[in-house]
Amino acid sequence: MRKTGMWVIAGLLLAPIVQAAPACQEPADVARAFFEASTGKGDLLQPPPALVSAAFGKALRGERACQVREEGICTIDSDPWLDGQDGDIDSAVRYQWKQASATAGQVEMYYTVWGEARLTRVPMVRQGQGCWQVDDILTHRGRSVRKILAQPVP
Repeated sequence: MRKTGMWVIAGLLLAPIVQAAPACQEPADVARAFFEASTGKGDLLQPPPALVSAAFGKALRGERACQVREEGICTIDSDPWLDGQDGDIDSAVRYQWKQASATAGQVEMYYTVWGEARLTRVPMVRQGQGCWQVDDILTHRGRSVRKILAQPVP
């Protein structure tokens, strides 16, 4: 009875550690989680760190710091999901994974904005055997959010 009790206690103590380490998700699931975390009540410039590459996360945080410092718009002047300043996504989003290599690929996202079909691409990277992460957003018109963020502040 004592040994069983000790195992139960050890299991209860270790449970939070096991739950804190999320399992790697498929690339389309990561893109979906990133989309959901960056739209609606979410914040494009503060996504969960596990979902974005270090370089893309740094660029997004830099834009947030610039917006605070400048008290307004810095380099991103439109919603990359809408590829414009106005609109609403008015359909379900369909995700399709296209792998380029063992460590790179992109998720294609299909949806409509005010009834017009849109295709947004989300390049994904994976370091070694790690989890897939969002590395950029390529808008419907092909604009790279990372390249926009790399531009000097006007």
